[in-house]
Amino acid sequence: MLSKDILYVAAALFFAALLVRRRALRPPRPPGPAAYPLIGNLFDWPWEAGWLTFHQWAQKWGDIMYIEIFGLHIVILNSVELAQSLMSQAIYSDRPPLTMVGKLMGFTPSIVLSPYGEHWKAMRRLTQQSLNRASSLQFLPSQLYDARVLLQQLLDNPDKAIPNIRFALGKNIIENTYGIKVDSPNSEFVKLSRETHEVIQNAVIPGSFFVDIFPSLRFVPSWFPGAGFKRLANIARGRGKHMVDGAFDAAKQSLTGSDPLASLVGSLLSENPSEMSREEYEYIVKWAAGSLYGAGTESTVSGISTFLLMMTLHPDIQKKVQEEIDRVVGGGRLPTFEDRSALVFLDAVIKESLRFHPPTPLGIAHRLSEDDVVAGYHLPKGAIVLANIWGISMNEKYYPNPTQFDPARFLGDAQQLDPATHVFGFGRRACLGVHYSTAAIYITVVSILSVFDIRGEDNKGNPVKEAEFTGGFVSHPKPFKCRMVPRSPAASELAKSGTLLL
Repeated sequence: MLSKDILYVAAALFFAALLVRRRALRPPRPPGPAAYPLIGNLFDWPWEAGWLTFHQWAQKWGDIMYIEIFGLHIVILNSVELAQSLMSQAIYSDRPPLTMVGKLMGFTPSIVLSPYGEHWKAMRRLTQQSLNRASSLQFLPSQLYDARVLLQQLLDNPDKAIPNIRFALGKNIIENTYGIKVDSPNSEFVKLSRETHEVIQNAVIPGSFFVDIFPSLRFVPSWFPGAGFKRLANIARGRGKHMVDGAFDAAKQSLTGSDPLASLVGSLLSENPSEMSREEYEYIVKWAAGSLYGAGTESTVSGISTFLLMMTLHPDIQKKVQEEIDRVVGGGRLPTFEDRSALVFLDAVIKESLRFHPPTPLGIAHRLSEDDVVAGYHLPKGAIVLANIWGISMNEKYYPNPTQFDPARFLGDAQQLDPATHVFGFGRRACLGVHYSTAAIYITVVSILSVFDIRGEDNKGNPVKEAEFTGGFVSHPKPFKCRMVPRSPAASELAKSGTLLL
């Protein structure tokens, strides 16, 4: 009996020694703040606007950092070179299984959060063929028309710039995606998109809810003390289902009419793929469309809002943009997409706005599907990998004096790093709607500046003096009063008749 016990102990010691030896031979993890036993870096984790904290850490620990919370491995990348080289690989293209936004809220099938597998690849193929550079040209006429409608709305409601912009962009996405006519800011699907985003935007960031760290908490009943996250999840699940299923069903119903509007959903449903059942195909189309509808509006609104805020803070730059528009376009018409290539300074200002505060400062988390060694450091399988997009934009290696708003960075022969290299994400998971979104930003801001002066005020009526931004997955300027003042009676008349001239 004693000999058996000795044998078991010896075997246990042997395997323990083998494990210790393997760990000793394995490269070290990347640097980062010191962790406590068991809880790891729980007290270091930034619960809001994490990009600011990660940028501070990067000054001490460099381009690749590591933290761990209750066994959850998190790697943070602070250089565009590392983010591009790693996140372009298949092993970095998965998404972490975020329990809150995925399982509880029900958004796992979306193209944004879906695991790297056949479902995601099928959605990506459909989306790419509809939103690549050439295909995106089909949306330009409707984007131009809705920009002209926006000008008329701003004439009528000059103090409600951001709500009007959100409506114009939401209207365009819904009509182009589903063929559903949108006539009012109170449209069911415009409101649903905003309301759904409000309840899910923090859940997209890993670690925002303890249920992401302890997935078994999802089984706690919603009435249990401290289970407010379950009630929030139920609200989000209901809104998300109504948004994705409701819009898709309405689109299918509209196709049975006598004169349906052209739409992405209509075009995709007219196809009959042989590699899957009709039911499977419609499920993929539904979630591909729902992802565009749900994710497309807010990030574009953020980009435009930041541009408007920068114009209020830098009236000299605003005036210079308007002078360029007047010189290129003239005073007898409104801008079009044909003017875009000649508006060089405006293009630089748009780039600088996207750099100064990217709409999604941390992007969306990637997941490492197998062990890797990077720059001599071991990155464990299953690690969450974040690229600090905001930190890259504030890195002096790429942008000298990064806190200064300076469009000259993107003018002349010695231009600095184009923010398009990082603000729209990386690799296979980069934003597929980049051409649609940048076209929307351009035609919106050029139309506004051709007709209006932009003036910003805080809640007390004083001029806005500094740029402040919200936390969350999509970060917006903190609320400020953006007032549109017509540049001249002639500009007002052009805006009033803008849609008649198309």
